[in-house]
Amino acid sequence: MCRATSMATNLAVAVAATAVGCMLVISLTPSRPDAGKSWPSAGSPTAAMSGHAGSAARAATSALNATTASAGPEEPEEPEEFASPPTGRIEVTAPEPGVDYKANGSFTVAWKNSTGEKVDVWLRTATGHGRSQRVALVVPRADAGPTGEAIVTLPKVPPGPRYFLEVATAGDAAVGDVSRTFAITE
Repeated sequence: MCRATSMATNLAVAVAATAVGCMLVISLTPSRPDAGKSWPSAGSPTAAMSGHAGSAARAATSALNATTASAGPEEPEEPEEFASPPTGRIEVTAPEPGVDYKANGSFTVAWKNSTGEKVDVWLRTATGHGRSQRVALVVPRADAGPTGEAIVTLPKVPPGPRYFLEVATAGDAAVGDVSRTFAITE
């Protein structure tokens, strides 16, 4: 099969696949460009058949636009409603620093919340280099009042000195605060 026929077939496949709703990107580049050969300009009708990748892409895009235009006018979409992010602050006021807790043990966490949103309380651990990760959700969807308090029961986790609690707006965690670090012992 000659090169022009092969490229035309590839272009036809790309246009056909795009016409049925698939997005297919094919880069048509010659495997061995001939030295000194001048390529047809992008505007010439043979540009898509000659092996120039940019021209083939433009031809496929033109075919896609023609297919889309023939499908009829699109109905304008209704604007999407976006919820505004919570405003305010959350401040963790307890547990006190310097206290160790046992795995599977319980203690109280307290916070101030001026966001008006419910909060989640997460157990986190420091992983080093200023990073941390969530270990477990320990209080889901706590009250949205201006002050809050909940009893946290720690899950079975490896003992260590770098655990802390995160109190953040439920779901999106757009606003939050963290407690001081504490140790978990066996």
